[in-house]
Amino acid sequence: MPARAAAAQMLIEEDRLLDARAFLRIERMRFDNYFTELVMLEVQLLDEMNQPEDANALLDREIARTPDDASLLYMRAMRRWEAGDIAGMEQDLRQILRTDPDNAEALNALGYTLADLNLSGRLQEAFELIERAYEADPDNPAVLDSMGWVYFRLGQPEEALPWLESAYMQMPDQEVAAHLAEVLQALGRDEEARQLIQQIMQRTNLHPKIDDLLERFPELRPEHSPDLSPELTPSEAP
Repeated sequence: MPARAAAAQMLIEEDRLLDARAFLRIERMRFDNYFTELVMLEVQLLDEMNQPEDANALLDREIARTPDDASLLYMRAMRRWEAGDIAGMEQDLRQILRTDPDNAEALNALGYTLADLNLSGRLQEAFELIERAYEADPDNPAVLDSMGWVYFRLGQPEEALPWLESAYMQMPDQEVAAHLAEVLQALGRDEEARQLIQQIMQRTNLHPKIDDLLERFPELRPEHSPDLSPELTPSEAP
């Protein structure tokens, strides 16, 4: 696969995108075992060339030929989610679950999306999907994060907290941190939330999930911490 990716990239760099796509199409016919990976590679290359419409058309065409390919369906589901097509995303994830009811990735993605959007009347459904994902993959921190988040959406921050703490210990990224900080805030533990947010903001300059949280809860900005003392002036410094 790395060799084929490099060959296709070389053709693209020579302004031969059509030849690169033809090469990958031939390779898919020659090596059926790598069909899915080669389709996903071509989608990635088209995205890098800023041709998302062609990438989507390729996915649609190949999924029509192999309607039970879970990897391609999941890839299209995530692209549909990014485009705001939640119904299309759900359709693809449901198709995966029809053939593989215990697919933890699909269960978690659908359950988390329903919980995150806080869709009226669907939170219990979200919980049941995430619970099934947990049964299938109990050590997955993304599933632990989803479980904590759906408990929070259900109005149970105390129940949510240990799930999110466990998820953050294994996967300390900004999305899990934002969830954990919001739960801490709901429990009246603002200072712990500020410290957590400060850790993320010191780690990276790009933190859109934290920025979104701070827009809703500006009091959680680290500078609002009562433990932060003003900096000493040069004359005051020891």
